[in-house]
Amino acid sequence: MINETLDANIMKFKPFFQNLQRGNHFYRLGKPFETSERKYFYDTGTGKIFRINENVYTVLSCLFDSDQFDSLFELDMEKEALEAALQEIKECTDQEHILSAPPVTCFSGPHVSALENYLQYNMNQLTLEVTERCNLRCNYCIYQDSHNDFHGYNDRDMTFETAKKAIDYTYPRVAEEFFLAFYGGEPLLNFKLIKQCVEYAENLVVDKKLGFSMTTNAVLITKEIAEYLVEHNFVVLVSLDGPEEIHDENRVFQDGSGSFKHVMRGIKHLVEAKEKNHSKDESGDTLYFSLVASGSNLVEKYNKIQDFFDNTEWLPKPVTVNASYVSYGRTAEEYLEPTSIEDKSYREDKSIDPLFSWSVDNKRDAHARNKLFSNGQMRKFLHMIHRRDIRPVPMENYYFNGCCVPGSRRLHVNVDGNFLPCERVGSVPFLGNVDEGFNIQSIQKHYVHNFMEKSVEYCDKCWAVHLCTSCYIDCFDEEKVDLSYRHSGCRYIRYLLDQSLSLYHEILEHDPESLMELNEIIAK
Repeated sequence: MINETLDANIMKFKPFFQNLQRGNHFYRLGKPFETSERKYFYDTGTGKIFRINENVYTVLSCLFDSDQFDSLFELDMEKEALEAALQEIKECTDQEHILSAPPVTCFSGPHVSALENYLQYNMNQLTLEVTERCNLRCNYCIYQDSHNDFHGYNDRDMTFETAKKAIDYTYPRVAEEFFLAFYGGEPLLNFKLIKQCVEYAENLVVDKKLGFSMTTNAVLITKEIAEYLVEHNFVVLVSLDGPEEIHDENRVFQDGSGSFKHVMRGIKHLVEAKEKNHSKDESGDTLYFSLVASGSNLVEKYNKIQDFFDNTEWLPKPVTVNASYVSYGRTAEEYLEPTSIEDKSYREDKSIDPLFSWSVDNKRDAHARNKLFSNGQMRKFLHMIHRRDIRPVPMENYYFNGCCVPGSRRLHVNVDGNFLPCERVGSVPFLGNVDEGFNIQSIQKHYVHNFMEKSVEYCDKCWAVHLCTSCYIDCFDEEKVDLSYRHSGCRYIRYLLDQSLSLYHEILEHDPESLMELNEIIAK
């Protein structure tokens, strides 16, 4: 331990580092991270990543964890080593313009500068909630009374009049591609409306690319329905939790019996219809799976799920799975500073995301790397690191995290004809309705100005602000912005980005060519 009172050579660096803080926090300026062999530093302002030595890593970690320069004197480090590390950090800051991210005072982007233009000329996907009815009673469903945002089960269907108004409103506002999606409840319970909408859209859309998609539990897919979906080039997302013993734990009928056999029958009809019209390989382009993991022994379950997808030979390969955990709805929390004991404990807990940990362990196996059912999830976060902005000097502008322009990339219309940003946001202020169109003033108030005003307080403290994927989910109650619902999500995203930085560079060290596939995602 170094004697603070005697060592002027160390204290001479204090004004420099205090100036970097700008009255804020060290930890917002970047993130030290490590692989099994090397240590690195991600700089918030420029997006640059540097390989660093042990002493520099120790000093930066100490500064960011304690937020105090004087805590360096508590390190078990020789004076000369500490001084050299501080000098190296200072020189790199001067030369590479790191540790200099400007404060977050506002957000930029089309939300602010081109909202009306985007909603007038740059819409893309319309999702219709064709029914609130469902033929299953999945234990983790948001309609169950165990869910914090309990909706209850309803028997309401969307009318064709409402659907037609939504299509008529959206179509003139799309640029080159118009995607019409069907959602529920279980949308096939209102298959009549789906067919009406498809026929209407195909007659209406003559000068733009038209596509259809549907999220379904597949129980009601017959040979005839499967052939219809294939004939009209539907992209189908099927809810399937893995093999029978795992799937039937939660995805059950009203009488409690499992749905697995019914689901697999529906999927088989879909695959056979696709094979009848095209090659088996092309089936994978339009068939995806949504999987929810729950309960204990998750690692054991993931292994069984992987075996299931590997060994069900008639399923198209590679299998694309969107895996997630049970959502219990919005829960308000107090904000925890990143230097708090609670936050540090969270960051060090490898059980926070067992699927990510399982995937990392299995990705080290070159044979398994390209066939993991969780590859889609992994690519998402590796892609965030791969395609990050890298600038010679700190970026002046900050954007709306992972928030799309509400209503532009995706517009969700519920059975009543009200507009929502997407199907996942829950109870939030509406964007408008099919009769009156977008309420621009309301969107600007809730989703631009109020959201930005509330968010910058927390984004200004966060090293992940330029990598963040957080969107409008869990940011509102029915009437206003309430970020107390988002704090746990922010902590989770920082955790995943921290893990992703390490994983990306682990792969970069040992198998850099495998990262080139991420360039294809960028090009899409």
